[in-house]
Amino acid sequence: MNPIPLVRARYAYAFAVVLDQLGVPLDKLLRDVKLPRNLLENPNRLITAHQLWTFAGHAAREADLPELGMLAGQVPVIEHGDFGRMVYETITLYDAIKTFCDNAKTEYSRADFYLTRDQQQAWFCRGPIDGEDAMQRQQVELYVLIMMIDTIRLGAGSQWQPSTIYLQTNDPRGLRDMPLLRNANLRFGCKRSGVAFPLEYLSKPLHGDITAFTKPENQPEDILLHTDFSASLRLVLKNYLIGQAPTLDTTAEIVGIRPRTLQRRLSQSGLSYQAIIDQTRFELAAELIKDTNLKLTEIAFELGYSEASHFTRAFRRWAGMTPKEYRRYHAV
Repeated sequence: MNPIPLVRARYAYAFAVVLDQLGVPLDKLLRDVKLPRNLLENPNRLITAHQLWTFAGHAAREADLPELGMLAGQVPVIEHGDFGRMVYETITLYDAIKTFCDNAKTEYSRADFYLTRDQQQAWFCRGPIDGEDAMQRQQVELYVLIMMIDTIRLGAGSQWQPSTIYLQTNDPRGLRDMPLLRNANLRFGCKRSGVAFPLEYLSKPLHGDITAFTKPENQPEDILLHTDFSASLRLVLKNYLIGQAPTLDTTAEIVGIRPRTLQRRLSQSGLSYQAIIDQTRFELAAELIKDTNLKLTEIAFELGYSEASHFTRAFRRWAGMTPKEYRRYHAV
């Protein structure tokens, strides 16, 4: 079975920052897509792509800004965690774009970027844009467009402006008035998103300064490891198991599928909903025991247990040892 499409929380955070600056109330928008604010505080956390698309589309409508994705996308590539660092540490523009394309799936599990060329120019391209309606796809595409232009500017210079851009979505109001695109030949309804630039730019050395990377982050969880439905679902559920576990209906809404579909896909994996909750709770408990200094009673309450003894019994059932023994066994 196909895994759940996942994306780094940093992209939702970028939209939230712009909305906050514009004075657009965030709480309801976040509640509607089951995105707790604390998930946005760690940019490397993984959320469902369905949540990001829905949040971005609702936000654009709420703010009456069809070009919102361009505003949110004005986060330098260097600030996109380890992915941004890898792009910045390359030597030439060709190397930077190739690194971007090769590693984009660590940011979004279904990312599809590639570099192509014709006789006169090179094209930095993005395959099909995801989303459940036109507004959602538009926001995703505009964010991606700014990332692509910012990457080209690493070699072309910070003032470079594109001359030709292909977009898959329709012409949003106000897009042609954006200074960055005012002089570009924009084509809409294309089969791919693409930014053209001169072929000779591919060999240009980068102008980027790696010292601009001032916010080191913890090693992110590898999005590419979660290649089946149950593994990706456990990753999503980790975000919601602090306290009361979400119901099956709530989880289905977070993932963007019907509850019966969720049950069927779990059944095809040989799992019940309670089993996937228990698996995820154990993974989270093991991480908290090994990687934090929290008391075991605090971990029990964090995971929604009213009594520490209930947590101890459950953990022994999962691991064959008590939480205290597990911590001692895994002590460095």
